Amino acid sequence: MLNKEVIPAFDMLLEELERIIPELNDQAKALMDQKKYDQAQAIITKAQSVIAFQGKVQALREEWVRMQVPATKVPQTNQPPKPPKVKKISRRTGQDKLQVGLRTKNSDFHIPILRALVNRGGSMQFADLIVILRHYLKDKLNQYDLGLLPDGKTVRWENNVGWAKRQLIDAGYLSSTAPKGTWEITPAGRKALEDYEKQQASGLPFN
Repeated sequence: MLNKEVIPAFDMLLEELERIIPELNDQAKALMDQKKYDQAQAIITKAQSVIAFQGKVQALREEWVRMQVPATKVPQTNQPPKPPKVKKISRRTGQDKLQVGLRTKNSDFHIPILRALVNRGGSMQFADLIVILRHYLKDKLNQYDLGLLPDGKTVRWENNVGWAKRQLIDAGYLSSTAPKGTWEITPAGRKALEDYEKQQASGLPFN
């Protein structure tokens, strides 16, 4: 297994930063409600700094994985099983349907979702997950992902994350019995993420 201390240390730091940001947001909101705008702006600036620092930590974590630190055992060559494709029933008209290949594939959200859940202790609400994924995927999401669906209010990539959840549940990577609105990773999901990290460390491709 890849270094048993470094990656968990990064994850613990990222998890702590994820707890700090909402607290700062709450403080800023309370100050705004009290019309203490200067103090609120100071808190907002601090929150922006924490978010920037969080991005640096995540980048360092990913760089560490790419460094291919020697493993204590030979990495597995088998790729983690792909979640089965789920046939979608679309209610959109042909004019509304986006051309294939323009937006990010639902499967590209799988690993970021599993990583976010592990970093936050294994489960979280959808709204919190979207905040983390927005940071993880900021360099991957394109103009089509960031566009709105025909209803004029739903962001396309956030809607696709919902579809990705069904695929991960069908694959056994997310719990199908978690409370409504809660995303919860399973042991199989943790294993799939671990296998992915091993392959990244060994330079093997993951499709």
